[in-house]
Amino acid sequence: MIRRVLILVRKDFWIFMGDPVAIGLGFIVPMVIILVFGLVFGNAGHGGASEFTVLAVNEDRGPAGQRLLHALDELNEIRIVERLKGDALALDSTKARQRVEKGRNSVALIVPADFSEGLKAGRVRLALLEDPSDLVTAGVVSGLLQRQVFSTFPALLPMNLSQMGTGRSDSVRWKQFNWDIRRAVKERFGVPIPDSLLESSLFPDEMILGSDKDSATASGSGFNFGENFERVFQIKREEVVGQKIVNPGIAQSVAGPAVMFLLFAAGAIAASLLREMHGGAVQRLLVSRASAGELLFSKYLYAVLLGSAQLITMMVYGRLIFGLDIFLHPLELFVMIFCTAAVMSSLGLFIAAIARTEEQAAGLQVVIILGMSAIGGAMFPSFMIPKVVQTLAKATPVHWAMQGFLDVLWRDQTLSGILPECAILLGMAILLVGIAVVLFRKRLAVELG
Repeated sequence: MIRRVLILVRKDFWIFMGDPVAIGLGFIVPMVIILVFGLVFGNAGHGGASEFTVLAVNEDRGPAGQRLLHALDELNEIRIVERLKGDALALDSTKARQRVEKGRNSVALIVPADFSEGLKAGRVRLALLEDPSDLVTAGVVSGLLQRQVFSTFPALLPMNLSQMGTGRSDSVRWKQFNWDIRRAVKERFGVPIPDSLLESSLFPDEMILGSDKDSATASGSGFNFGENFERVFQIKREEVVGQKIVNPGIAQSVAGPAVMFLLFAAGAIAASLLREMHGGAVQRLLVSRASAGELLFSKYLYAVLLGSAQLITMMVYGRLIFGLDIFLHPLELFVMIFCTAAVMSSLGLFIAAIARTEEQAAGLQVVIILGMSAIGGAMFPSFMIPKVVQTLAKATPVHWAMQGFLDVLWRDQTLSGILPECAILLGMAILLVGIAVVLFRKRLAVELG
């Protein structure tokens, strides 16, 4: 009995090994999903935060602004960009604002013209222009700024504490406190502070503004001023995108699932085309004088119309349930719906062209849909995805569809603002349809003799 059971088990394994779709769904698809989730949530298993790209505009008339930017760029967590590739001039605040508004970058740091003078008076004033759809970058950059300012300019703390204690220099407890501060600053930052300086508010500029050596080598965490911190350190955080949006997070929440499930609909189109070919329906239509091109175009047009109707329904549903503002730019939204339906339908034809059976089409559909949705920004906001994966995602239609929908629904872009995404999507659609037509004609020529 045991021997017969083992023989039957071996038979089932042989059947399984001969079914590439079953192998793909059982092993390859989970591996792809684990890889993507690991890259998003585990930083590829190496720990630590991803490097955040920060546009930087230095308007400071003194030396402190450049020293701060240099110190920030030395951090592993931040990459400071003061000049774009191909531009001879450094960024200005207008260009930085435009890039954040269009979603090219999530945050820009503005160092004001009086930054160095403010440091002399014991004040730090900076500005951040941010895209609030990226919930992580601006907050992390703000925290790192606080830490790095007090590391780069270590005399800032004792100077403010000394000013707070003016008039109490004869107090034994205050003198002891000053001595403790002097020792802490010297041990941590290597900056000697004489007693005479702690008993007055007159600090030399080179101590307040730092030096090149101090800026390059200073390290350590920031200090806590308690209730006086806001008086000393202020970052003006301005949200430059989404001011007209009532419910900011809904644009991603509606567009992502809508695009992902449109891919499933495109996969169903591929399966129906293969079913018609194997059932003889395509052959009968060809006999009735319909050309192969007409058959494919009719199937493609049907898929585009159905996909457009599906996307419109999802947008209206988002409006009714969550108040998604679909009437802010209705023309631009319709253009994005059409372009997205066109490219996803072409993807369905492509899957049908390279698959031999419905089962193979189903397996390819799952791998392609889940993979592209995960890295393209439909499952997760793109800011959660590592930079390397974001680069790979640009080869997928999901990435450009999501960027286009977010431009319309979140970034308040007009038709000119979504033209690059639309052009790329339509170009992908033309390429995929062209490949599908060539492959189908070869297959029909072989099958029909």
